[in-house]
Amino acid sequence: MNFPICESRTQVTPYFPIGWYSIARSHELRSGEVMPVTIFDRELALYRSRSGAVNVMDAFCPHLGAHLGVKGRVIGEDLRCPFHGWKFGPDGKCNHIPYCDDIPERASVRAWHVEEANDSIMLWFHPEDKAPTFPNPILEELSSDLWSEPQYWEFTVPNHVQNIAENVCDPEHFQYVHNMPNTPPNEITIEDNGRILHLVADAKEAVHPNTLQATVYNPGHALVRTTYGEGAEMLVYSTAQPVSLYETKMRWTLTVRNEIVDMVGDDVMTGIKNGIFDDMHIWQHKIYREKPVFCNADRDLVTFRKWVRQFYVDGMRFVETEKPAVRFVE
Repeated sequence: MNFPICESRTQVTPYFPIGWYSIARSHELRSGEVMPVTIFDRELALYRSRSGAVNVMDAFCPHLGAHLGVKGRVIGEDLRCPFHGWKFGPDGKCNHIPYCDDIPERASVRAWHVEEANDSIMLWFHPEDKAPTFPNPILEELSSDLWSEPQYWEFTVPNHVQNIAENVCDPEHFQYVHNMPNTPPNEITIEDNGRILHLVADAKEAVHPNTLQATVYNPGHALVRTTYGEGAEMLVYSTAQPVSLYETKMRWTLTVRNEIVDMVGDDVMTGIKNGIFDDMHIWQHKIYREKPVFCNADRDLVTFRKWVRQFYVDGMRFVETEKPAVRFVE
């Protein structure tokens, strides 16, 4: 299904927030493979070395600008440029030029901090290129015999990653977008370290009555646990790839407890997926309001807006952008 991005308009938009973002599934990249990645309005090269280590670096060779992620070749732990054979190590430094013994000091590209967790290849982003300040979560359920084989789903949203993440703290929209009879009672808490946000919502009048618990690690990186009864649970692990300020690729991993996998497992997972298409028509047209007009009932959204500030560097939080002309995103 195609969704149009709305007409061009100049506005103030958040920059990319600090945090962990997915660029691929671990099983999609075998040893010796290379792939190009677009994220944060940049081109990167992702490869898995012969030892199995995952590495990411800026895509364009400092020599004459060839894309290292397109026809680049893995040589041991290094990535070889497809144009003139220059080799770059995991640190991004050129360590071999086949036709020259002297390697220029500036012959290097930026190497990015990357980790694998929960069958996801996760890239750390900080606008000042600082090292990670918090870890990726480890979800034991995804490898547990008590849970079903994970389902993987990907979709692209024509909007900024923060606008998507904000939905977690907007329970009021469930009545008007998802046709729920009322707003489920909910509570938001923030851990003592101030970084991790939790939401608990009691949706007693949903098609499948449930209690939803959302844990948000950074914008675009969250775990949603839905409990339908004793031993009846579903997990949705959500990661994001902010391709640009106006396009975000979402990766979901879904699994249910074995007790319900045969009875309603597929039904609840399909229901969660279908709910995204309700939101999509809002996301494809909405802009970001830096100073929205909130009412007294918007306490959860106010909490989210205060919480999310920590993922931006002062003075680098907003950029003036022009939303792209109409095009379609699948």
